[in-house]
Amino acid sequence: MLTGCRGECAITEDGFEAAVQRVADAGDDARRAIDRAVGALREGCAAHNAGRSMADVVDQLVAAGGREIRLSAADAFREYERAIATMRAGVVRTLVDEDGLSLTDVAKRMKISRQAAARLYQPGQDRQERKPG
Repeated sequence: MLTGCRGECAITEDGFEAAVQRVADAGDDARRAIDRAVGALREGCAAHNAGRSMADVVDQLVAAGGREIRLSAADAFREYERAIATMRAGVVRTLVDEDGLSLTDVAKRMKISRQAAARLYQPGQDRQERKPG
């Protein structure tokens, strides 16, 4: 499970599975939303190929909720990206906090820049309070 903060935490063993499931669920939602958008466009294409004017096709797409369908697909894809980002941040924090890797080692292991690893690793209040000093 993600421990102690808002999606920017280390991932415990059972939490990794939950994070992967959130990514999978968001991916499924995005796929369904994109399928709806592509399906509507294909219907419009078929109508155009059958001789309907582009103006009629656009009117048909808009009347069928084209804008909402498009925005829904975009929102679903953003949620998928957010789930991945949250999971990656948790993985980075786990690699640093629990496995003892440096951000440089994490970056090499994940094939990302050190700056990206640093952005993903955002220490929570609890970590800062535990630091000796």
